[in-house]
Amino acid sequence: MLNKKKSQLNRKKRLLNLGCGNKFHEDWINIDLISYSKHVVQYNILKKIPLPDDFVEVVYHSQVLEHIPKDKSEYFIKECYRVLQPGGIIRIVVPDLENIIQEYCRILKECLEKPSALTRANYEWITIELFDQMIRNQTGGLMKEYLSRENLINKKYVLERSGAVGEYINKSFQKSNLDKIKDKIEEVGYSVTLRKILKSGYGTIKGKIFGEKYKLGNFRLSGEVHMWMYDRFSLTELLTKSGFQEIKVKSPFDSDIPNWEDYQLDVKNGKPYDPTSLFVEARK
Repeated sequence: MLNKKKSQLNRKKRLLNLGCGNKFHEDWINIDLISYSKHVVQYNILKKIPLPDDFVEVVYHSQVLEHIPKDKSEYFIKECYRVLQPGGIIRIVVPDLENIIQEYCRILKECLEKPSALTRANYEWITIELFDQMIRNQTGGLMKEYLSRENLINKKYVLERSGAVGEYINKSFQKSNLDKIKDKIEEVGYSVTLRKILKSGYGTIKGKIFGEKYKLGNFRLSGEVHMWMYDRFSLTELLTKSGFQEIKVKSPFDSDIPNWEDYQLDVKNGKPYDPTSLFVEARK
């Protein structure tokens, strides 16, 4: 089976997208734990990446690293380093802890000095953004519940924070036709996690239940929750420790990867998927 996967990978260009979900480009080697497309190789990326040393020119992963336990993150980044060619580029996108904390402090100050229905709503959202995906014990968590509300008074703020992903999720929760929702999922290119969030709003996932402890443990290990959070300092430290150099903070639109705008992996139709995230590149 592994040899078959390697054969599939070798036919692709030397651009690697790890943990891609449904956000991929056909010109890339796309790998994820679950595959919904013939263009995505199904493989557990926490194991050794199934590619030779110095094989690819680019490694990219978005909203992946924070789902990996901290004690396994260095191994994963070193695997990214191993498969990169000398001079190759790694591009990492993660939720930006610094940005979230700064925004939390700003909204907190507004609530303390000039409380209103709007500032209270913004405070509720930013605390959900900070904590929910780390502490939730069921699919979708408080974020799913919040985005499913009708007539959000702070909808503009929430969508500015959550970008194209949040906009499509919010629209999907207002639909009554599940087929239309599935169409939107395919159109936008959501990750596996966001697919689970959408599904959870319309029914319980079937399966054997062996008690609350089993359910909780199974969920916590499912890959949906955030295992750690990063800022530009901690991510730089991790990359440096793993051997990377020339570490730079980028934007969704800016990259040293040739023809980056053509792939639309961080931006779709001019709109960033994750506008408040941290975008970092480095070279081997």
